[in-house]
Amino acid sequence: MLYKIFLGSLIILLFSFQSNDTIDDIIRKKVENAANTEIVAFGELLYCTSSIENFYQSRFFKPAWNSETSLQLITSLKKSVNEGLIPNDYHTDILISHINSPPTTNYAKAEFDMLLTDAFLLYTSHLLSGKVNPHSIDAEWHVVRREGNPIQLLNDVIISGEINTTFEEIIPHHQSYKDLKIALQSYSRITGDWPIIPNGVTIKKGMEDERIPYIRNRLIVLGDLKDTIVNNDKLYDEKLFNAIQIFQYRHGLENEGNIGVKTISELNISIEQRINQIKANMERWRWLPQEFSNYYLIINIANFNLNVIRNGNLVRSHKIIAGKPYRRTPVFSSKMNYLVINPTWTIPPTILNVDVLPGVRKDSLYLEKKKILVYNSMGNPVNISGIDWNGKSVKSYTYQQPSGPNNALGAVKFMFPNSYHVYLHDTPAKEMFDKSERAFSSGCIRVQDPLALAEFLIDDPINWNREKIDKLVAINKTQTIILRDQPNVYLLYLTAWTENNGVVHFRKDVYDRDKPLIEQLKKKS
Repeated sequence: MLYKIFLGSLIILLFSFQSNDTIDDIIRKKVENAANTEIVAFGELLYCTSSIENFYQSRFFKPAWNSETSLQLITSLKKSVNEGLIPNDYHTDILISHINSPPTTNYAKAEFDMLLTDAFLLYTSHLLSGKVNPHSIDAEWHVVRREGNPIQLLNDVIISGEINTTFEEIIPHHQSYKDLKIALQSYSRITGDWPIIPNGVTIKKGMEDERIPYIRNRLIVLGDLKDTIVNNDKLYDEKLFNAIQIFQYRHGLENEGNIGVKTISELNISIEQRINQIKANMERWRWLPQEFSNYYLIINIANFNLNVIRNGNLVRSHKIIAGKPYRRTPVFSSKMNYLVINPTWTIPPTILNVDVLPGVRKDSLYLEKKKILVYNSMGNPVNISGIDWNGKSVKSYTYQQPSGPNNALGAVKFMFPNSYHVYLHDTPAKEMFDKSERAFSSGCIRVQDPLALAEFLIDDPINWNREKIDKLVAINKTQTIILRDQPNVYLLYLTAWTENNGVVHFRKDVYDRDKPLIEQLKKKS
């Protein structure tokens, strides 16, 4: 039925065009009929229908493109591959065919103009805020997307003719994005498939193994091993050992140099997968604001790391522990206002429902062991022996852990208001920071060496130096400290990036956020 309606509308549309129609008339009729049928040019569906309508109506349906601007646009669209995007999303092949054999009829000229307009609007929107809507694939991605006005940009370039300059201006300016572009080009130059390296005994330096030649060749291709001269092809020698350590470091593995199951697994990941991973993370940067503030904390959940950036420089770095895969730390941004020394811990609803209440029902001493106190709505202590733990009233109480050495938040928490009950805090479980993968929390972020971070953020050496902070911790007195200089906080999820020396880093996709994004990037817009 829908097909018949569409076909009927198309037939009506075709008969509405006359042989003596001007280009303006044809564009007008196509735009006016957009309410009844989709706009098509040379058999290609146009995507930006409402923007096309607004654009051509504002210029009284006059064609917008000339031979010079058309060529500039097509040249820019071909370069979209450098942004990790697909040129044919923007009608590139059809546009190339028609620029080489220019349209001769008014109808073809009108369609060519509209196709160019759609290509510009679509490519511009993808550069400004990404091809994929993050909320459509990840409900826990809450950073506000970068915005812009493609129609205004189109009006500007039609007047100025500066197509290339306009695209350069709206491509993300972050150095991390630029570095990923270089990495994409580098990995795209690697050709051919490589054999799967089988698992086996862990290979340690000085051992001989049949897999060593394959491992060595893999590291040469990837650039981790520069010196290719060997005496014994099967010997795990010093040069290969150093290269393995570099490879392990940039893949987030414990870089002790032993070649075990995890290292083999990372070595076996194909170049195509790595290219897709780079493209996915370039897309994530397109979702972000064009500029961050002069002073901010950037937390990469996938790398279990926190960096403090001031005036574009990395001033300090801390390991973090993020949420478990089934309690994923969300992606969002906020501003850090204050911190609390010796905080109490009020149990949030999720942990109460999933951990605490089931724990009490299994073990009557659960709250006592965890040092958790219960308060009613008036803030008065409740005798837990009188509570019906299977009744509805259990969720009406406030559950709180007092400050002290057993408190889950440790000696300090760092607060940046958000609706997800997420914040930075200390932890009594310091040994967890020794792990390479640190997805152990219930959603909040535990930070290593938090008192050093607190001293830095407070930035008041007279009133709040480390000695005074330590004394306050020792007497277990709760103290709220408002930060004079309040940094923005960006919680991100990046599984690929490069360091200043151009070395590419990859991380395991612990939250399985890459796959759906990669699938969407491959689809037609």
